[in-house]
Amino acid sequence: MGETWDDHYDFVIVGSGAAAVPAALVAKKAGKRVLIVEKADVVGGSTAISGGVIWIPNNPVQKRAGVSDSYEQAKTYLDACAGPYGPASTAERRHAFLTEGPALVSFLEDAGMKFIHAEGWPDYHEGEVPGATAHSRSLTAEVFDMNTLGAWKKNQRRLPRPPVRSTEPGKIGVYGRTWASKFAMLKVGWRMIQNKLGRDLVGMGGALQGRMFKIALEKGIAIWPGTPARELVMEGGRVCGLVVRKDGKDYRIEARDGVLLDSGGFAQNPQMRKRYQQAPIGSDWTHANPGDTGEMIEHLTTLGADTCLMDQSWWVLVSLLPDGSRAMNVADLSKPHCIVVDASGQRYVNESTSYIKFGMAMYERNKSVPAIPSWAIFDSRHRQRYMWSGMKPGTVPREWISSGYWKTADTIEKLAEICNVDAEGLRKTVDRFNVFARTGKDEDFGRGRGAFHRYYGDPLVKPNPNLGAIEKPPFSAVAIYPGDVGTCGGFVTDEFARVLRSDKSVIPGVYATGNCTATVMQRSYPGAGASIAPSMVFGFIAAKHAMGLNS
Repeated sequence: MGETWDDHYDFVIVGSGAAAVPAALVAKKAGKRVLIVEKADVVGGSTAISGGVIWIPNNPVQKRAGVSDSYEQAKTYLDACAGPYGPASTAERRHAFLTEGPALVSFLEDAGMKFIHAEGWPDYHEGEVPGATAHSRSLTAEVFDMNTLGAWKKNQRRLPRPPVRSTEPGKIGVYGRTWASKFAMLKVGWRMIQNKLGRDLVGMGGALQGRMFKIALEKGIAIWPGTPARELVMEGGRVCGLVVRKDGKDYRIEARDGVLLDSGGFAQNPQMRKRYQQAPIGSDWTHANPGDTGEMIEHLTTLGADTCLMDQSWWVLVSLLPDGSRAMNVADLSKPHCIVVDASGQRYVNESTSYIKFGMAMYERNKSVPAIPSWAIFDSRHRQRYMWSGMKPGTVPREWISSGYWKTADTIEKLAEICNVDAEGLRKTVDRFNVFARTGKDEDFGRGRGAFHRYYGDPLVKPNPNLGAIEKPPFSAVAIYPGDVGTCGGFVTDEFARVLRSDKSVIPGVYATGNCTATVMQRSYPGAGASIAPSMVFGFIAAKHAMGLNS
């Protein structure tokens, strides 16, 4: 009423992460005028530089692969992982995720998306809680040729990495020691040859988002990169549009049916991280995209939006390479002949467990014993056999040693001294662990018991593929930090992805999903892709609700 708009859309999506295209496709199919605005000059968000996996139980792709599942089994598992209901994870939100997830997969396949069942990628807590499966509820995207995007290729967020499918790094990590590893390396090598001959094949998050945006462009969906949202416009208590910055000036965009925030978290905002999260924290260890700076979270909270889980992130384990970059060491730490200890020289967590659980354990331990950084301790066989920080086995780069990144000694006691770790404590820990390696049973933390533990292990090591003695010098150590791939606390939303106030009332006209929201998974990570999947599913739900399709 009385507002002057520069343009008119039915549904506007702020941010171009995992939820953007699925939501846009729903609105487009309903005959609506839809717009995606992205503040960066490239689209795809943190999803584009992620592993590109989505965890959706009971989905049609896994069923076609012969993997049985049910709503009841998935609910049992999700409830066991996520724990008691809370503001972010109500019974209604969990039900919505589990019922709408399979529908989303079918919808996207009908639109042209090509999914692959991530065969053999177990739920992360299989063997620990009921309802889990060892046969994978996760999906990933088929390898994608960026050249098919034409002029839009330059607008895709991407990392300079080999064209690897999301399921292949687990096999490649043992670097040709198994036939499965050899075959995966050959396939990646062949794709690299194709790229040298003119193709531009990408895998993982690049493949997921690349194909998504190709579908969006083919459907005629408007996408505005380089267009940050500045504020939401409210009229009569309802969000009816937004102000964006485009081509150096402000544009007022009407959004008749609503605005969906898919704007990311605040992993790259040091001030917000210091305000909400545990010390030590900052943006130095994160793998989130540079645009993950939280402006829309700060803005909408001034309009009354409630938040929770602001202390939580999608934790991963990282080391800081000599050039200042961060290496993700999740799979590396699960290999035999490696343990992780704190300053007392003691293990405090299962090195093969979920990286989210590992990160939380590191922070919890740090309250009583210095555990940040922790130390990965290896014997010589780990470097001889397995990849570490993306480096093939067999050698240690000179700069790793000269910079102090890679610390080496001929004895455990000397290594402890170099790392400022209690030498007696480390010696006792190593001696005890070596007994576990010989018996195949980790009596302290159960490492190697679950299918996910073994997923990143070495099947040639017996009797437990995750346990290998630390007894052959030289011994080495690398400092390990609680990195992340994004924060996962933010707006409290309902089962339709509507943003709520602290009194549980809805802020009309605004929906939210992804890392700007408090995750339905709460403080858990049930399986590979448990961050991307809720983003996509609740974006799908939000668009359907805004179009009047599921109210």
